[in-house]
Amino acid sequence: MLRPPVGAALLGFMALVAGVADVLQGLRFMGVVTFGPADLGSGLFLWGLLAFIIGVLWVAAAYAFWATQPWAWILGMIVALFGLIDAIFVLFSTASLAYGLGVALLPLVVIWYLQQPDIKKVFGVDNEV
Repeated sequence: MLRPPVGAALLGFMALVAGVADVLQGLRFMGVVTFGPADLGSGLFLWGLLAFIIGVLWVAAAYAFWATQPWAWILGMIVALFGLIDAIFVLFSTASLAYGLGVALLPLVVIWYLQQPDIKKVFGVDNEV
């Protein structure tokens, strides 16, 4: 396995942190692990199960970024596009251009990074044949 580029390793690290946080949150909501008084009931178990599954998927995405799998590139683009949509919602809900641009900054950097020709080649999604 080749060493991933620094940016891909950073994206993998961010995915791993999100995955670990979601797994812990899911376990807490399901009542498996409690930190202090347990909040149980009212459908919280199902939300915990959903958070746990999403956390496992983020950990898998972290491995894919580190292993430079082609589906990790696609996942990065999709998540960045959702981030841009979220930035538009933030812009309209806060009526602040500064907040909207602040939220849009990281997704734009990720899209720019993943569109670099050498990064696309590393992930195996190079269009030039």
